[in-house]
Amino acid sequence: MPKKYHALPAPLHIYFRSASMLALVLLCTLLAAGCASTGGRSYTKSQARTAQSVKTGTITSIIEATIEEDSSLLGPAIGGVAGGVLGNTMGRGTGKVLTTVGGAALGALAGAAADKFMRSEKAYEFTINLDSGQTVSVVQSVDDQYSVGDRVRVLYSSDGSVRVVRQ
Repeated sequence: MPKKYHALPAPLHIYFRSASMLALVLLCTLLAAGCASTGGRSYTKSQARTAQSVKTGTITSIIEATIEEDSSLLGPAIGGVAGGVLGNTMGRGTGKVLTTVGGAALGALAGAAADKFMRSEKAYEFTINLDSGQTVSVVQSVDDQYSVGDRVRVLYSSDGSVRVVRQ
């Protein structure tokens, strides 16, 4: 005699929809958090209203680069939960277990990819010949158009950070 499968009670369907929505909201929050800038005109709160040493020079080289923050487990965790919840809404019996596990695995992979995407930004590596004769290299995110030969200011903060801004 074949097994009879019963639909989940209504409160559980609401729970799975709510959990999916929560995972989606958390993923959107993660995406929005990745929009922070580290360009030449972007300052942290601790850098504001502090004196900076300024040197001037000329850009001699510009190379495209990528700034990547350390990865976190947040993206894979949110993706895994969302994928598992979504997979749990499909199939029955053993199939339901497989779709839950598969959904969690695929969700974790998608979450890791989204996390990496959100934690990296386009940048430039500037090589600058300072007027003092010294040569420095600075990597920062793209916030303005620069060309080889441009005159720039190199700002040295007391926290050790360095930025390039147009003169």
